[in-house]
Amino acid sequence: MARKRPPKPPEVRPTPGSEYEEFKPGLLITFRPGAEQQAISAMRDAAGVERLAFAADFADREIDLAQVADSDALVFGELGVAVADADPDQTAGMMALTAESGVLAIEPEPIFYALGGGLPDDALSYLRGYRDAVEHLYQKLIHEPAAAGEGAEGAASFQDTATSTWGLAATKTLDSRYSGRGVRVAVLDTGMDLDHPDFRARIISDSSFIPGQEVQDENGHGTHCIGTACGPRSSVGGRRYGVASDCEIYVGKVLSNQGSSLGRSTIAGIEWAVSKGCHIISMSLGGRVTPGQRYLEAFERLGREALRRGSLIIAAAGNDSRRGQSYIAPVSSPANAPSIMAVGAVDRLLRVADFSNGAINPDGRVDIAGPGVDIYSSAPDPAPPAQPPFFRTWTGRFDTISGTSMATPHVSGIAALHREADPQLSAEGLRQRLISTSRALTLPARDIGAGLVQAR
Repeated sequence: MARKRPPKPPEVRPTPGSEYEEFKPGLLITFRPGAEQQAISAMRDAAGVERLAFAADFADREIDLAQVADSDALVFGELGVAVADADPDQTAGMMALTAESGVLAIEPEPIFYALGGGLPDDALSYLRGYRDAVEHLYQKLIHEPAAAGEGAEGAASFQDTATSTWGLAATKTLDSRYSGRGVRVAVLDTGMDLDHPDFRARIISDSSFIPGQEVQDENGHGTHCIGTACGPRSSVGGRRYGVASDCEIYVGKVLSNQGSSLGRSTIAGIEWAVSKGCHIISMSLGGRVTPGQRYLEAFERLGREALRRGSLIIAAAGNDSRRGQSYIAPVSSPANAPSIMAVGAVDRLLRVADFSNGAINPDGRVDIAGPGVDIYSSAPDPAPPAQPPFFRTWTGRFDTISGTSMATPHVSGIAALHREADPQLSAEGLRQRLISTSRALTLPARDIGAGLVQAR
């Protein structure tokens, strides 16, 4: 029976990256390692933060954020952070806490957005046709492969075929004998179309961390990212688009159907994924960072704790650049945290994607790159209503979009292949393996890190 869908939103289209929902951010509190209990006591005694909720009290770490809405703070004790909704007096008290109180940092809670989308279909089709025509003309005029811009790989050009996507060819996924079997991959995003025909036989665990919304994806972004990372070897659509076709899928809805959320939803999703023993946590989400802005200490602590407990977090570098206009934006948060692997995007000619952010800030590097332009993957069926980040019209069941969001699940799926090939790898060892086996490109490390991710 067809699911009842909400009506389409009004034709008011905010600038991508603006706030689509009403949010009241709180404070992120990062505890000093080993001083978590001391910090919690200080929050109570010095700041008057009495009503505490603990993530550990929820069965299977399936944290219901609506249930803790009346608390002063939600404590993720095992990950070493908390989120506080404090009144002015409590805020002043917490801001006075020092390292001697067991508190390492107090920061504003971020708002995260889905990082992906693309131009409307009519504009995208026009630009693709124009691009292909120009490249064809150039080849005829000079009798050699089209120049692909600064750092391009010359003759290297990848195309979608009737049987597979260009991203799988460029990353050598099609040549791999591994499928991610036995590897747990968590995708934290807008959820998933759990009825998609390509996933009916798969092992899927799911949980929503958005109050009042189920895991079922009414946005499209999450289903697309899960398809790239975890999609099947044989698709009902005929074209293979997924990397780790036999991995165990963990779907965490940490972004709303409107494509955004407070940072606490992502933290809750990380807590859940780590507690489930997920080897890889893929996050195609983030928030803009200004030049000179540091990473959030809370997410660096989360990244380190995840690594220590066997989970590698892989996140999108962001889509705020306009390289054709000589503007490169810094790597987004939380990908700019050193312990989180940041992914940039390249196109089918192995050029840096125009939108892909770069290592502009000293502590916000790009670690690796993945295919991120014109990426075909799964989509909800029936098609969801137009939603952020670009309010584009989706095509049901399968669609083609662009973003570092699309590059990230390529890396995450390939991480699962490497983990299957070498099950003894630690999370940090897996990160280093991805870097050491990447394909070097004649592009700045600022933009692509070690190079283009390659399958095992």
